[in-house]
Amino acid sequence: MAKAKKKSDQQNTISAVLPWLSRNMGWEKQLDQHSIFVKWREIVGEDFREHAQPQKIERGVLWLEVENSSWLQQFQFAKMELVDNLNRCLKLTSIKDVKMVLPKGDVFKKYEKPGPMVSFVRPNAEKVAAFQRQVECISDEKCREALMQFWYLAEACKRTTK
Repeated sequence: MAKAKKKSDQQNTISAVLPWLSRNMGWEKQLDQHSIFVKWREIVGEDFREHAQPQKIERGVLWLEVENSSWLQQFQFAKMELVDNLNRCLKLTSIKDVKMVLPKGDVFKKYEKPGPMVSFVRPNAEKVAAFQRQVECISDEKCREALMQFWYLAEACKRTTK
C-alpha cells in the first residue's frame, strides 16, 4: 500500500511541477515562438520557403536570413502577410516584426541553401509501445499525454550536421 501511495505522490508532484516550471521559467512562451522554426515550411508559401531561413527571435522580432537582395525585397513586400501568418500559428505569444538580413560574407556569392538542422524520423512502433507501457502508471491523463508527446518529439527530431 505504501508503494502505491509513493507512486501517486510522485505522479502528482511531476504533473504539478512540469507545467509550473515551464510557466515560471518562461519556457512556454519561448517554446511557442520557436515552434516557428519547426513549422517554417508550412507557414510561408512555396515560393518563399526555399529563399529564407529563420535565424533567431529576439524580443518578439523574427530575424530571417534571405538568399539575396531580390528576395529581401520580395519578403519586404510580403512582410505584413508573413507576420499575420506567423501569429496565426502561435498560441501564447506573437511576432511583432520581421527583420531580414543577407548572408554573411560575399553577398554576390551564390547562396548555398543550408541543409536541415533537425530532421524528423518517426520512432518505430515497438519503441512507442515500450514507452507507452512505461508511462501507463501515471494516473493523470494530461500529464501522461504531455510526457508521451515530449518523448515522441525528442525521439523523432534528430539533429543533423551540415
